[in-house]
Amino acid sequence: MRVIFALLLMLSGYAYAGCGNISDDNQRAYCNAKINGQSCSNIRDDNLRATCNAEMNGQSCGNISDDNQRAYCNAKINGQSCGNIRDDNLRATCNAEMNGQSCGNISDDNQRAYCNATINGQSCGNIRDSDLRNQCEALKR
Repeated sequence: MRVIFALLLMLSGYAYAGCGNISDDNQRAYCNAKINGQSCSNIRDDNLRATCNAEMNGQSCGNISDDNQRAYCNAKINGQSCGNIRDDNLRATCNAEMNGQSCGNISDDNQRAYCNATINGQSCGNIRDSDLRNQCEALKR
């Protein structure tokens, strides 16, 4: 009976690493909004909620108070330049996503592995941060 239950869970997607396996409440809610179409209003962090609303609901990136995150949002949503992002890793991530540049320019190991997994089709298993790895696996499902 346990084998059948485990098989049913795997087939239904619940046993597979998804948004539910992300321990951070805000990141889990963001993942659920992006992957499962849930509401961005479940995100308590103001900047992440504003990012979600810009990506999912067409709202303005101007509601994001963090300068780097707002510039990243504007690059992704409105086609603005990644050059407006002062944070080196976020700018490198933006350039990899938007301009086809290498993920190798990202100095943070986990972010570089996430970039390589989501952009270049590499394994999410190279990401040591469990929340980021679970988010990666949810996106690649």
